[in-house]
Amino acid sequence: MTIRHSPIAPHRCVRLLAILLLAAGLLPAEVRAQRSDRDAWQRVPDVMAALAIGTGSRVADVGAGGGYFTAHLARQVGADGRVLAVEIGERELTQLRRLAEDESLENIDVIRGEVDDPRLPEQSLNAVLVVDAYHEMTEHEAMMAGIYGALEPGGRLVIMDLAPPDASASRDRQIESHRIGIDLVAREVEVAGFEVLDRDPEFARSGSGRGQWMLVARRPVRPGPPP
Repeated sequence: MTIRHSPIAPHRCVRLLAILLLAAGLLPAEVRAQRSDRDAWQRVPDVMAALAIGTGSRVADVGAGGGYFTAHLARQVGADGRVLAVEIGERELTQLRRLAEDESLENIDVIRGEVDDPRLPEQSLNAVLVVDAYHEMTEHEAMMAGIYGALEPGGRLVIMDLAPPDASASRDRQIESHRIGIDLVAREVEVAGFEVLDRDPEFARSGSGRGQWMLVARRPVRPGPPP
């Protein structure tokens, strides 16, 4: 989710270029190759498995950017499922709508969120995915509360983000690097009421060598005290 004004990561540049070219009816071989390259290192099938979704599932992509994962999710859940792609910036919202139209993905709903509210329907989702966006959330507590409320009991939350140079640094120092550590996020997710199921501090590594971690959590099946 584009909340802070930060340098555009290399893979987001590729994604934006691909969408713009696709909208113009142009998708040269080198761009297709770059998208395939991300598919290779991003371990998309493992992300889908972590979300525990399939045909007919309802899932949100919070901080969807240009829609790289939105498209994968739409194909994973099929025509009977729904993907709610949440962004707050007009540019990203336009990209997401264009992506859904150009790739004929009619099961995508584009949602304009707020910095403190993903604007997701209550207890309606099987899973929520947040990729390279958690560190951008200036109101992360409110956002986690909104995501918690949108998940059905037992629903999965998968967060993926970039590992900071120093995971022992304060939250503010980590955010300054436009990254955040998995241990810090795990604590914040638990405070929000989620159960952490799994964590992989070295889930993926991009072509540029940047490390990306994955955290898998869920809304508890049995009701507990409010977060």
